[in-house]
Amino acid sequence: MKLTPIEIKNQEFKKSMRGYDTVEVDTFLELVAEKYNQLLEENQKLSKQNLIFETELNNYREVEKTLKATLKNVQESSQISKENSQKEAGLIKKEAELAAAQLLEKTRLQVLKMREEIVNLTNQKHSFINRLKHVLSSQMELLEILETDDIDIKKIKNRARPAARNKPASGTTVSRPAKPSPGAQVKKESPEDKQKIEKTHGKNLFNDIFDDPMDSDEFVK
Repeated sequence: MKLTPIEIKNQEFKKSMRGYDTVEVDTFLELVAEKYNQLLEENQKLSKQNLIFETELNNYREVEKTLKATLKNVQESSQISKENSQKEAGLIKKEAELAAAQLLEKTRLQVLKMREEIVNLTNQKHSFINRLKHVLSSQMELLEILETDDIDIKKIKNRARPAARNKPASGTTVSRPAKPSPGAQVKKESPEDKQKIEKTHGKNLFNDIFDDPMDSDEFVK
């Protein structure tokens, strides 16, 4: 049974002999009605506050739910980004290792090629030195032979001088070099002819040294 403060105040009791004092009863009823009214007001106030708190709590729960979903998405995205970064780093590492291996192999081949070229150049150098020594030795021997021939020729000339002083026998003619006729022109060597002769002499010397018909100009190039 729901009571109101007015019902409590207006409540009437039957009168009887030796009953309660009506004034005290009425005063108590008014006091009870007033306290009951205060309790109702407080209850309404608390109900309103409870409704507000429940609304805020529901909002907080929605926010918490949203935050949890967002945090979960962030964690999943972070994990996916981490995995993608690891995969990309692995690919970059493999590409770098492959490029380094290719560069190392290319460098190794270049070093081998340079070593082969150095060996070939060293062999060519030694071959050139040996040939040059051989040619110089041959030329020295030739010079010694020519010096010996010059000495012999001088001895023969010294022996032939006394005989040359005697007159030639009758019927013998001494041949003399023919003098050029007055109208004949003696051809002189031009600078170009001398340069050709020197160039040809240098090529012949090169061919003698290397025993090779290759042109000396091509060798220099």
